[in-house]
Amino acid sequence: METTLVLIACAVMGLLIGSFLTVVVDRVPRGGSVVEPPSACGSCGNRLTALDLVPIGSWLALRGKCRHCGTPIGREPLIIEIATATLFVLFGLKFGADIALIAFCIMGAALVAQVWIDLHTKRLPREITYTAMALSAPVLVAAALVNGEPERIWQAALGAAIALAIMWLIYAASRGGMGDGDVRLAPLLGMHLGYLNPGIVPIGLFLGFLLGAVIGVIAMAVGGAGRKTALPFGPFLAAGTVIAVFVGQDIVDLIWHG
Repeated sequence: METTLVLIACAVMGLLIGSFLTVVVDRVPRGGSVVEPPSACGSCGNRLTALDLVPIGSWLALRGKCRHCGTPIGREPLIIEIATATLFVLFGLKFGADIALIAFCIMGAALVAQVWIDLHTKRLPREITYTAMALSAPVLVAAALVNGEPERIWQAALGAAIALAIMWLIYAASRGGMGDGDVRLAPLLGMHLGYLNPGIVPIGLFLGFLLGAVIGVIAMAVGGAGRKTALPFGPFLAAGTVIAVFVGQDIVDLIWHG
């Protein structure tokens, strides 16, 4: 029963936060505030009401169009809301009612926003990364203390340092081939993976690079992309991290114990 309630709460919160993220991904890259002005139709300028902002339901009821002018609003809200809710539910399955679930959901929300922005603008706004770190770090500390595992605090700090060191070295070696946004994102990812086990941090980064290499080869083979075609790396880092949350320890055990 408890697990069911946790998953329902994760789904609902994921949809609500996903709805908020549609504002974040639109305004943050432009340097705008996520608080003011209130949400409005980008075509006719009419302010959106509470009914217009109901996750998924409002989009389906209005068939993806503005209530006032009928202009299509695209599938962006639907995709972001579903992606956030899905990620929250997966973390709910992993952590259950553990306080750490809140921290990982904060990271998940940041990753959804950063992935969307990176895919569309090839940027990873520092505001999102730093805000997620500021919000989730205290939660991880609280989770470690409440669970009687204070060692996880230094593990999280070590994980952040490991991720930052690895990504900074790669950034320096790439001579501009990698964006500094990826380096800034690394401590956020490393902090959460390190909380689980610092040994998982390199696994998560490796999986990100592996996914990037595979997609890059496919893009060259199928899409005709050249070797110098820039691919946003944030989505691969995010995917590698999420995968490592669930199977990183299994990979570490396999490496050490065969």
